[in-house]
Amino acid sequence: MTSPPSLWEAARTEMEGYAFVADSALQPRWNVPDKIAINVAVAGRAGLPGSPDYPVDVEEYVDAASQVIEAGACGVHVDFTWVTDSKGRRLDKDLPPTEAYGLVLEPLRERFGDDFVPNLNVLNGATFDECLSPARSGQAEVAPCAAGHPEAFVLPAVKTLLEYGVSPEIVIHSSGEVEFAKRRLFDTGIIPPGAQTNWIILFGLPVDVGRTLISGAWVNDTTSMATHLFLMVEQIRRLDPKAAITVCNAGRAGLYITTLATMMGLNIRVGLEDSCWKHPNGDALIKSNLELFTRARTIAAELGRTPATANEYRAQIGLPQRG
Repeated sequence: MTSPPSLWEAARTEMEGYAFVADSALQPRWNVPDKIAINVAVAGRAGLPGSPDYPVDVEEYVDAASQVIEAGACGVHVDFTWVTDSKGRRLDKDLPPTEAYGLVLEPLRERFGDDFVPNLNVLNGATFDECLSPARSGQAEVAPCAAGHPEAFVLPAVKTLLEYGVSPEIVIHSSGEVEFAKRRLFDTGIIPPGAQTNWIILFGLPVDVGRTLISGAWVNDTTSMATHLFLMVEQIRRLDPKAAITVCNAGRAGLYITTLATMMGLNIRVGLEDSCWKHPNGDALIKSNLELFTRARTIAAELGRTPATANEYRAQIGLPQRG
């Protein structure tokens, strides 16, 4: 049996064969999913005075949604909240939800069938039943519901969505809402153990009062943006390591949020509902939802990821395949 070398002999041998780096093959591939679900929130709600014409009419919603579905978006989020159309109508108040959504979804279904996932707001209506009517009617496959909304609404709303086979998209505006979700939805058993969960993080938008229905995290630079996002994702993963997580392009940070979320292996939602700026350090405005989607798709490609189809996205969030 050969004796081990002395310290100085071992050091001399090591230095003779010295190399600055080890074999590159030692580096394993990173665990970043190839597929990325890119949804688009088409409402033109983020528009500013003097900004381009953003979708506010039903026909504009249809056109914007058609453009991004053709370009490869797996789903569209339709929301009429606070939007006044060119006729002066508040579509979240002046039409029943199923009627308003039908005006957008019927032409899209006729053209694209099941090649997109409709994600519909279920927060507007004079009664609870009216709010949840898009889920009960079969119009929605996914519906956002913020964990921090009033408990008397959230609990029965999530129960109803699950009952009708709609994926509740748990909206998180700040880390505190992750705890709301744990206490209200997981600890109560409303979301059953082992169920596939679907989350969406929407942060970086200003609020006007201390406690609002969308109380958010203050984001004013890259460090604060990344810190908040890493924290919220980590807390969600503690609740459900297999959670499907989407991150919205929101406010001035939109482009940077989209890029970081894509690098982190998450899904993304872009659209003029939440952001209108091209870059956080300038005032140039985005012209269309298609521009936002195309930019997100390009970023994903540069980072080694490809857009998921509607059925691939359905599989991620536990919905049955269609078409």
